[in-house]
Amino acid sequence: MHDSVHQMPRWGNEARDRKALAIWLTLVQCCGSRIAEGAWLDVGCGSGGIAATLATKARHVTGIDPEPWEAWAGAMTAHVNLSLITGVFDGETSPIADASIDVVVCNQVYEHVTDPIALLRNIHRVLVPGGNCYFAGPNLLWPIEPHVFWPFVHWLPRQTAQSLMRALGSRQADALDAHSTHCWRLRRWFRDSGFDVRFGLRARIVAELEVRGHIGCANWARHVPIGLVGIGEPVAPGFIYVLKKLDRVGHG
Repeated sequence: MHDSVHQMPRWGNEARDRKALAIWLTLVQCCGSRIAEGAWLDVGCGSGGIAATLATKARHVTGIDPEPWEAWAGAMTAHVNLSLITGVFDGETSPIADASIDVVVCNQVYEHVTDPIALLRNIHRVLVPGGNCYFAGPNLLWPIEPHVFWPFVHWLPRQTAQSLMRALGSRQADALDAHSTHCWRLRRWFRDSGFDVRFGLRARIVAELEVRGHIGCANWARHVPIGLVGIGEPVAPGFIYVLKKLDRVGHG
């Protein structure tokens, strides 16, 4: 049992329901509506806002985070098909059983874990054969660091960047704790961990427009060629992939 319980995430709880619905609609576009029948897992669920909204759509949702959050009790009371648990998902052991999950949501997590390869191997392990994962995170090559909103600091050695920020009067230096990468390395990690990869940015854009009520724009975006959208993948602000578990884990 943990002695401390987190209260409010530093990034806030605003619009977590909208983000969850956009994730849901992205996966429906890419995987079909039958995903509602499955068991879902939200890795790095934080205060549980996204997992709680997904619980209104899916049969059952489990959220896992390294530390408990104050909001968990209320969320689980409101949604009987929601379980929020503490645990580390990028280590040798995990409380989630093998081949027990149909859909994994890994949203803005990979850059915060100690071992992203172990994170992906655990996602592969818990997914059923043919299961899917929504995977999103920042791009190292985008010039603005998305957690502190400073330009170029994530391209410098971490201690150098933090010292520079403090010297320039920033109070956010300690928040510069993410380690992002580029699309070529991510795709290699996916392949070596046993996933087929689909670039999901177009589906996510369509979903976001639908959630915001811009149906006409969403219909237009749906017809933009995927290849055209993919041209910008290396320099996009962030990545959105839909991964499908393959039977065999590669060793690249």
